[in-house]
Amino acid sequence: MTELVTWSESGGVGKTTTAINLGAALGRRGDDVLLVDLDPQPASLTAAAGHAEAKTADGTTITDVLLDDGDLRELLIEDEPFDLVPGHESLASLESTARAQGISTAEFLLRSSLAPVADDYDHVIVDPPATLNLLVDNALIATGNVLVPMEMTRKGEQSIGGVIDTVTALEAQLQRAQPDFALDVIGVLPNKVEGSSLNQQVRETLEAETETVRLLPVTVPDYNVLAKAWDEGLDVFRYADEHGLRAYQESLLEAYEDLAAIVAAHGADERQAVANTDD
Repeated sequence: MTELVTWSESGGVGKTTTAINLGAALGRRGDDVLLVDLDPQPASLTAAAGHAEAKTADGTTITDVLLDDGDLRELLIEDEPFDLVPGHESLASLESTARAQGISTAEFLLRSSLAPVADDYDHVIVDPPATLNLLVDNALIATGNVLVPMEMTRKGEQSIGGVIDTVTALEAQLQRAQPDFALDVIGVLPNKVEGSSLNQQVRETLEAETETVRLLPVTVPDYNVLAKAWDEGLDVFRYADEHGLRAYQESLLEAYEDLAAIVAAHGADERQAVANTDD
């Protein structure tokens, strides 16, 4: 199973759009995919998938499950081409609640909650908020892999260092208790690319920093069809099925399909490494 988190410390870079469309691309390959919304904000993965009402619904929530009061399978919304664990507004209080209950290993709540479904999916994609907090820690620890969507701008170029530093620091912290723990940055995804000279300059700068940054060979263009799909609660593939795309917009689907192939290959490499270790 491939587990990853789409995350950047900068907001507005398209991490949630990446999560839903990557999930859709993987599902259309025939894989079983689970998306997990770990963001309490209304405009998050749950809304993008067409289930905004779940963010404020009564009953068992993801927060309850994380606090060991429920089973993640109770929350599943089964929907082609992926299943969804909806987020909830109560996630905003998870950190204070965990502190009040004296939970000393609060960073591992999601990893424990995902265990019952580990054998049911080929891929699990977690989408937390951008702000570094307990929710982000849970997402990183539960998955061990980070995909970083990034705008090819000077702001984006500056932010990538912060992401790498955060991942490295958290990895070192956890290795004191678990020496074999690792956090892997799968790569940086050039996202919302307009084709400007600045975009190209930033790309060239990152391509030169091969020791610290792996720039993925995929470019997601900044087309307004992504916003239209979001407004309708659809991934871009389902939007294309229902409304069609202009010829030039087809490159969007190809980009997410290429990204899905990279993620699937990364998962296969991880499984092979584990098999080699067991041997």
